[in-house]
Amino acid sequence: MKQLALALAACTLSACGSHGSSSAQPTASAGTAASYSAAANGRAIFRTGRDFEGHPILAASPPLRASCTACHGANGSGGLHIADHAVSADLRHKALVTDQKPPYTLALLERAISRGVDNTGQPLNRVMPRWRLSARDLHDVAAYVLTLK
Repeated sequence: MKQLALALAACTLSACGSHGSSSAQPTASAGTAASYSAAANGRAIFRTGRDFEGHPILAASPPLRASCTACHGANGSGGLHIADHAVSADLRHKALVTDQKPPYTLALLERAISRGVDNTGQPLNRVMPRWRLSARDLHDVAAYVLTLK
């Protein structure tokens, strides 16, 4: 309901020529026009820990690192020894979909990112942050992860 109210407010503002940060069509800083792209937003979140508009992505408790890339690598290959004997997971398509039973779907990956529950219903290691994202940002970053080769 809150997102609907924000979207309506953003539409009202955009009709008047203003640009709010909660707009469904983000704009780049310094007044340059930029079209929203789900792929660009997902990539930005994964690589920088910030959404397309530059807002930081927060977690339920402070993460060890600020972005997905910091643990899983730019290509998602993982393998980083983190803490408590944890090793970051390989997030590439083959590891998440082809080699998993059941395979990760978009919904299962969104659950893993936001709630820390894997594809079989088991909790992920606590070093994996329970990210607090808007529905749009969660969808965008999960969809981006599923494109990693």
